[in-house]
Amino acid sequence: MRSIDLESLDIFRAVAREGGVTRAAARLNRVQSNVTTRIKQLEERLGVALFRRQGRSLVLSAEGEGLLVHAERLLRLADEAESALKSGPARGPFRLGALESTAGSRLPSILSRYHRQHPAVVIELSSK
Repeated sequence: MRSIDLESLDIFRAVAREGGVTRAAARLNRVQSNVTTRIKQLEERLGVALFRRQGRSLVLSAEGEGLLVHAERLLRLADEAESALKSGPARGPFRLGALESTAGSRLPSILSRYHRQHPAVVIELSSK
């Protein structure tokens, strides 16, 4: 399974907000062909059409509207995470999920080192 990168979601959100590739490309300081390609790649990855043409504009499809809700939330969380890291030392809960094999064999030394560097962080590990 491939993950969706935040940059693709940011491009998708810009096209949705601007109502077209040309205006989104200008807002993002990208060439139009790059924006078009990234939207096509995202649609191929997800297997759905995210936009439909309406005159000279692009309008979100039902699937696009659903993705936009998630994209907004993910991009907001990414901004919050970056802001929190830049504002000072890490603190609070750090929730991590991992397979039992990974949790038992690879994570102990990594989490131990992380805890030494960030003692104010409470690590919560769950495995399946």
